[in-house]
Amino acid sequence: MEFSNKIVTALIISGLFLFSCQQKNTVEHKEYSGVKIANPIIYEVLINNPNPEDDWKTECLANTNTTELIKDIINAVRNGDLPAFDYYDNHQLSIPELEKIISDSDLIHKTGNIQFEEEWYWDSEKLSLDKRVKKIMFGYEVYDAVGKIRGYKASFVVDLGAKK
Repeated sequence: MEFSNKIVTALIISGLFLFSCQQKNTVEHKEYSGVKIANPIIYEVLINNPNPEDDWKTECLANTNTTELIKDIINAVRNGDLPAFDYYDNHQLSIPELEKIISDSDLIHKTGNIQFEEEWYWDSEKLSLDKRVKKIMFGYEVYDAVGKIRGYKASFVVDLGAKK
């Protein structure tokens, strides 16, 4: 069971890595072919290893750099290019509410995981799986009294389909 969890984690991390390596000049509206097999699927991806002694997680995350993604999304919500929504009640956040979350959490430096909401398309002829990310939410690290990561707290949800 633990081995299969490691494989699933490695596949998710690999997908995130491939997602982050795409060129800037990508087509904005991609046509998806195949059968929609997930509408939506929601899952979290660890992007920062909370335990440096865990060699497997260190290896899985070795080629992952999500800092640009995090900075770009934070800038987009600050500029009003992407709306940000409260994770708990889904109201659209005002700029002061958003700035409080970003500063209180030190979101740029302490994001430890990302939650994705996606649609998945399976093309059985091409034997390919395409994913369309609909929403992203950053989880920032929360520490216990001795400085160990206790878990992650939700920041805000960004609806990538709700561009202004």
